[in-house]
Amino acid sequence: MESNSVHILKKAIVLLIFPVLLFAQGEDPYPPGTIQMTPEIDLNLEPVPLIVPEKFLGMIPEGLTLNLPLGFSVKVFAITGLRGPRMMVFNKDGVLHVANMKAGTADEFEPHANDFTSQIVALPDRDNDGVTDTVIIAADSLRWANSLAFYKGDMYVADVHQIVKFSDADGDLVYEEREVFVDNIPEKDEPHMTRTIAVNDSTGHFYLSIGSFCDVCRDEPEHAAVLQFNADGTGRRVFASGLRNAIGLDIHPLTGELWATNNGHTEAVDSLPPEWIDIVRDGSFYGWPLAYGYQVYINFEIRGHWRVPPITSEDSMLVESMKRPVALVDAHVAPMDIYFYPSGNFPPEYINTAFVAYRAGFRGPDPGHKVVALFVDPDSSNAKVGDFMTGFWPNPPDQSNIWGKPVGLTSDSLGNLYVSSDWINNLILRVEYKEETTGIIEEESALLPLSATLEQNYPNPFNPTTTIRYTIRNTGTSAIMFTQLKVYDVLGRELATLVNEKKPVGNYEVEFDGSDLPSGIYYYRLSVSVWSSQDEQAGNFSETKKLVLLK
Repeated sequence: MESNSVHILKKAIVLLIFPVLLFAQGEDPYPPGTIQMTPEIDLNLEPVPLIVPEKFLGMIPEGLTLNLPLGFSVKVFAITGLRGPRMMVFNKDGVLHVANMKAGTADEFEPHANDFTSQIVALPDRDNDGVTDTVIIAADSLRWANSLAFYKGDMYVADVHQIVKFSDADGDLVYEEREVFVDNIPEKDEPHMTRTIAVNDSTGHFYLSIGSFCDVCRDEPEHAAVLQFNADGTGRRVFASGLRNAIGLDIHPLTGELWATNNGHTEAVDSLPPEWIDIVRDGSFYGWPLAYGYQVYINFEIRGHWRVPPITSEDSMLVESMKRPVALVDAHVAPMDIYFYPSGNFPPEYINTAFVAYRAGFRGPDPGHKVVALFVDPDSSNAKVGDFMTGFWPNPPDQSNIWGKPVGLTSDSLGNLYVSSDWINNLILRVEYKEETTGIIEEESALLPLSATLEQNYPNPFNPTTTIRYTIRNTGTSAIMFTQLKVYDVLGRELATLVNEKKPVGNYEVEFDGSDLPSGIYYYRLSVSVWSSQDEQAGNFSETKKLVLLK
C-alpha cells in the first residue's frame, strides 16, 4: 500500500497536469492543486538613458539605459557611501533613509554573523535638485540591517537578531538614542538572514518577516513566518506561517491589509515553484514546506526534501486551508520589496498599484532584474502584472553584463519613485514622470469659444469595453461640426475610427471594444472642425486622452 504522502503527491500532479479536464466538467476554473500564473500586460516600455549627475561621473559605467513607459525618466540619486543599499523609507521631514546592509563586507554574500558593521544612512536633498547632498550615518553598529520603518517619529530597524528603536531628539539625522524594541529574534547565518519590518500606522501593529533556516524541511514555529507585535513591543505572536522567505512587506493604502512577496524553494525544474505576491492574512498558512501555488504539493523526492514526510493529517489540513494566491510570477526572480504607490505625479492608473523589485532571474524562465507593476482591484481580484523598469540585464543569458540588482522601493512627497540596487553597482535611482510623448500628430486648435469637451473614458483601466463621452457646444455661429473620434497605439498608429461624421450640438457617448487588442496603453483623440455656412473653416478642436486595457 502506498504511503499517504505518495498518494497526495500523485493527486497533486494529476490536478496540475490535467486541469482542463476539470474545466470541461464545469468545475472551478482555478481549482486546488493547480498553478495559474498571473496574466502579463504590456506597458509599452521605451529605452531611456540613465542620467548621471556630474558629481557621480566615473563612479558608474557610461552609456547605461533602462526601459520605462512613455513619459518617464530615471537618474542616479545616490552612490557615494552605499554598499548593499536595501529597503528605504522617508521620514516625516522628507529625508530618505536607507538600510546600508553590507557596509562592512568585502563580498556580496559575506555574512555579518558576529560583526556589527551594517548601517542606516540618511540621504538629504536640501536643494531639491533630485540628487542627495551628502551621506549621513544615522545609525551604525548593526549586524545585518535589511529594512526600517518610522512610527510616531522614531525609527525602527529590523536587524537579524532584534528590532532596534532609534530616536533623533535634535533633528540632525544622527540618532543618538537607541533601545532594543524586540529581542531574541530567531537567527542563523544562512540561508535567510534578512528581516523585514512593516508598521500599520492606523492600528499600531508591527510586523516582522523571518525566513526559513533551510530550503525545504521542518522548522521552528517562528521560522518561515510573519510575527506581529503591539506598538510597545508586547503581544508577540505568529501572525502567519508557511512563508519560506517573505522579503517584501507593505500595508495596502486602501484596505489596511498586509501584503508580502515570497521567494520559493529550489526545485528540479527551473520553472517551479512560482514566486507569489499575496495578502498576508491573520492565522493563514502559505504552504512551506508542504506545498506551493494553490495547494500543489512539493516533490519530496528532490534533494533534501525527503526530510519532510511522512505527511500527517494535520499537514493535509494545513494545505487544504491555503487560499488562492493573488498573484503568481515566474520562479527564481527573487521578488524583494513591495511598495504600494500612494499618490503623486505618476499617471492615475498607477495610484495604489504595487511596485515589486526582482533581484534575480537567471535560474528561471524570466530574466528578472527589474521592477514590475502589479495592478489589482482592492478586493484582490483581477490581478495583472507588467514590466515597469527593465534593462539591468541588457543581454541575457550572458550574466557578465548584469549591472544592477533592484531591491528597495519607495516614493517621495512629489511621487518620484526610488529604486535601490544592492550589488554590482550600489546605488539609488530616482524615477520621474514628466509627460508622455506619443506618435500622434496633434493639430493646433483654433477654437471658437468652448466648441467641444472630451471626457476621460470609464472605466479606466477597462476590459474589454469602455465608454467615451464628449460634448459639442454651440459656438454662437451658424456652423457645421465635423467630428472624428479615433483610437491609436503609443506609436501613433490608427487602430479604430469610432466617429467620422457631421454632428449637431449635444452630448454623446461611444463604446470602444478592445477585445481584439492586447493589454496595454492606448490613446483616443477627438477632433472637431467648425465650418461656417459659407463653407469656410472657422476653427477646430482636438484633444487626446489615454486609456488602459487590462485583460
